[in-house]
Amino acid sequence: MDVKLSDGYFDLCINATKDNMPNLRSILLRLCQMGFRTVAINQTIDDSIFDTDKKKKKKKSENNESSIMVPNPLDIDDLVKEFKDKLRIFNRLTFIYSDPLKTHILNHCNNLKKFHLYSVIPKTKAALQFACSQLNTDIITINASCTGFKMNRKLYLQAVERDVHFEIQYTDVLNPEQRKVSIHHAHLFYVYGKSKNIIISSGASNVMEIRNPYDIINLGALLGLNEVKSKAAILYQSKHLLLRAERRRYGKVFAIRIEEKLEEKLEEDNHSESNAKKLKL
Repeated sequence: MDVKLSDGYFDLCINATKDNMPNLRSILLRLCQMGFRTVAINQTIDDSIFDTDKKKKKKKSENNESSIMVPNPLDIDDLVKEFKDKLRIFNRLTFIYSDPLKTHILNHCNNLKKFHLYSVIPKTKAALQFACSQLNTDIITINASCTGFKMNRKLYLQAVERDVHFEIQYTDVLNPEQRKVSIHHAHLFYVYGKSKNIIISSGASNVMEIRNPYDIINLGALLGLNEVKSKAAILYQSKHLLLRAERRRYGKVFAIRIEEKLEEKLEEDNHSESNAKKLKL
């Protein structure tokens, strides 16, 4: 199982559809110029794709039907070749759902394994409880559409214990209509577990929404993250998340050798910077 990850920053949610493929190239070029080296192209579906006619359900098996409903990853071979040695590009699927039973259908879909990352957006309390305690997913995204329930410490820690990551998308923070909810949830992550297993991605759909890594790190202060945690959210936590996702896809247990613990390394870097500033003074 070979996952080659480049040095540099991560953005694990660039929204894309077949209609905005030309725009996708501009986004990738901008990310590359800003120092990002690993990105994930995201496609979003919701549980309504499984609300089909009863007659069709009788004619087709559950597995075949879900394979038809769930799309294949976008064809990005040309972009992968163009950005070779500049960007590592992965595919991601985000599933918006209210009924936990719909996730069972999705998990039997062969197309799911074609995506490197699997994320969910739960829209009910039951959906959130299932995502945190049982669902074999990589990322749980809590955004402004998740207003019918409240995250609690128990669920957050259950997800962290299972090595599931929570995602903050900074486009939500930049949007005045979604900012309050996004900041509220980000601070809950800190209160419940000191912001463990947090990644920050853009959630961008156009090039104007992209921000450079240093702006994102500074934005972390608004989200309850110190400099160390903010840097980890777009570096080491994201790298660890991709490696964890490979275990899920292949259903195999394999050792991940981490030369230095993520937060320890960041703390050392931060400590060195602080010392350097003191010497200058």
